[in-house]
Amino acid sequence: MKWILGAGEDIVVDENQLKARTKYIRQVTESDVSNWRRIQMNGRQFLYCASNDIVDGVFITAHINDVFMLSTLRQVCESKIIIANTCIWERLADKRLLYRLRQINPNSDLYFAKQEIYFDSMQLFRQTTTLLDVGQFKFQSSLSERELFMYRRKGFEEAIKQSFEQVSPILLSGG
Repeated sequence: MKWILGAGEDIVVDENQLKARTKYIRQVTESDVSNWRRIQMNGRQFLYCASNDIVDGVFITAHINDVFMLSTLRQVCESKIIIANTCIWERLADKRLLYRLRQINPNSDLYFAKQEIYFDSMQLFRQTTTLLDVGQFKFQSSLSERELFMYRRKGFEEAIKQSFEQVSPILLSGG
């Protein structure tokens, strides 16, 4: 699994939280994890590492616009499993991202972090996955990340399926 983090202060607060994420990744994958490296794309900074597990996938913790931008990378769009630990924010953003990924890899599966409803300052309802609760992990985590840890003993891939919501290509009217 490849792990990508938005390098902004709202996601990677400090070096201690980055070390805590590495420890967390080791615990949920039960595998070795490479050192974090900085990467840049379109003027945006990201951090990247890889865990030595059997899952052909990428786990992205970043803002939704960054997830869309990163989905154009071959290493992302050709993966079997893509996990977007991000807010959906705009209606059907999850469906649009799945459509984009499946144009390149029709066998890809997309999972989004579980969303909460948020009423923003513009009086709009948004779907968000607030990174908070530093708690036991010592870094800001989403509900889905906390559940991934909880289900880790079922195996990494099964824990993903139980902790994150798989995006369906089906559009239902009236929503």
